[in-house]
Amino acid sequence: MKQVMLIALAVLMSLWMQGCDQKSTEVVSPEKLSPPLGLKSITGDGEITLLWFTSNYESDLSGYMIYKYNGTYSNASAPEEIPSGFTKIDSLSKSNSSNTIQSLTVTGLQNGTTYSFLVVAIMDSWSKESYPSNILSDTPREETQAGSSDTIWASSVHKDKSGYELSDFSVSDMNDINTSNYSTTDGEGDFICEKINFQGGVAYRLWLAGTNNGGVMDLGYMQEWNDADLAPSSGYAATGYSLTAIPGHVYAVKTGDNHYGKIQVIDLDVDAGWVSFKACYQTQTGNRQYKIRP
Repeated sequence: MKQVMLIALAVLMSLWMQGCDQKSTEVVSPEKLSPPLGLKSITGDGEITLLWFTSNYESDLSGYMIYKYNGTYSNASAPEEIPSGFTKIDSLSKSNSSNTIQSLTVTGLQNGTTYSFLVVAIMDSWSKESYPSNILSDTPREETQAGSSDTIWASSVHKDKSGYELSDFSVSDMNDINTSNYSTTDGEGDFICEKINFQGGVAYRLWLAGTNNGGVMDLGYMQEWNDADLAPSSGYAATGYSLTAIPGHVYAVKTGDNHYGKIQVIDLDVDAGWVSFKACYQTQTGNRQYKIRP
């Protein structure tokens, strides 16, 4: 009899614990708790950073729940309930009321794979939730490691180190380059560095040129790497034309096989003939996204 009672007690405890784990939140109207507004993202390497404006600050605001959907969600408008397929992946506790923008970085994502996200606000000790935010989709892409850069040399100095292949962030051997059309026999290299002589040897500049039917475009000086949010669809310098390499400038790159990337010149030495830069590459064909436009 005692053993039967112990078993019954264990079953009741198990059911009680399951009830706690499965406790659902109550959805409240926007008048009581406004949903997070203006959900945006910054595309990263294997990660995506989400940013949104805070909900209305009340003393009973608890924080935020973040949801993810694998793939592109067709309707990006703010729904009245969390659509099917979205799963809860993280939470963020309420921060100081002086912070008007909240952010959270979702890691462990697959480069070249598209994901969709939404955020809800939570109040009353995580028991009530707002309507969802807008839904956004983003696709992480490969990038040289933070704080690092790669270096290529002018073709007149080191042809074997003058090309760069964005797809695997490798310096390419451009010894086989055909200077009339900037194509290589083995298909390596998305852009190259050149050292061009002006005014009878008085002045030199380092230039960047697209290869293999690819092109480059100077997007101008940018203080922040993520200020370049979307690769342009057209306007690239055609194969065979070069752009001046300028420290701090960001350059959009379109490869011959319809991939997009960007580089930012970190440093250069005109006399020695080298350029160092940071790079990123979108593995998804035709996707021009560096990050969602604000």
